[in-house]
Amino acid sequence: MKNTLTIIFILLLSHTQAQYIYPDQEVAVLVNNKELVVQLLPESSGVEKALNKVLRETFQEYWPSKNVKYMFPKGIKALLKSKTQKYAILTQTESLGKQIKSLSAYANGSMEQWILGASKEATPEQKDALVNFNYEQVELEYHEHKLSVFDGKREKIATIITFANGNLGKHDYVFLCQQLRHLLKSAAAGVPIDEFWNVEDNIKALRKTKYSLLEDYFKEEEAAQIDKSLVNLYTFVPFEAYQKIIVEKTQGRSYPKIIFSFLHGKFMWVMVRSSDGRILSINSCNNYKFTGSYPVDEMIRSGDVYKSMDTSIQILFNKYR
Repeated sequence: MKNTLTIIFILLLSHTQAQYIYPDQEVAVLVNNKELVVQLLPESSGVEKALNKVLRETFQEYWPSKNVKYMFPKGIKALLKSKTQKYAILTQTESLGKQIKSLSAYANGSMEQWILGASKEATPEQKDALVNFNYEQVELEYHEHKLSVFDGKREKIATIITFANGNLGKHDYVFLCQQLRHLLKSAAAGVPIDEFWNVEDNIKALRKTKYSLLEDYFKEEEAAQIDKSLVNLYTFVPFEAYQKIIVEKTQGRSYPKIIFSFLHGKFMWVMVRSSDGRILSINSCNNYKFTGSYPVDEMIRSGDVYKSMDTSIQILFNKYR
């Protein structure tokens, strides 16, 4: 464990740009030439079964290769122990956090219903649950997906994609696939890290989109404080529309997402272009660094919506280490 943490720390110092670890070119090439194995959650309840179902569906639709294998934690551990060079392995935090499992929505089945509402096989009841879903609290519980591959007997980490918690939906898995694909494609092609994340280019691209702001993130009185000069650049949307924009890769839109940023060592929010999943801006998440349960409409300050497309502020966030 100590050696693993040391490796990750070194990677963070030399390869982190804006939010996630940028892969070494040789590692990216290795991963691209392997079959992918994806870790599932242990199915201790209907919620985990729903998450696994939606994860499988998403990778079948959004991953370039259809030869993806899926394993539960026990199988993944055996695979890692064998140091096999046949596969690239995408692990995830082994189970949902205690805060998520303590929610009444976890116990009464309503969480399971809205997750499955985005499934291709969703029932009318599940679709209704998705339509009626909204966030009140956000449970900050670090949840990661780590992509690695063995070169000889040595495990090499390509990147780690992090989420605010493990209570994910189809839109989160779409985001996961997109981030992995962007990072691997650019790194394998030898694109320098400073070109992969270029603040000036990102802001220009962001200004060409219309912000689709999840209405749950903002109090009504705070929403009125968003800079009036942006009135034609944003719209508030309910959760179902927010998820649809992401899953359907809607052109000309961008959306906010709360993540854990390795670069900053705390929870942040990013603006993501929905058409391809490119992260174009990273912003302070009301200084929440640690896990806990918080009102969802206190995570993003209304004034920071404008700052998310301010070049000088984005350069500052990008350079902070």
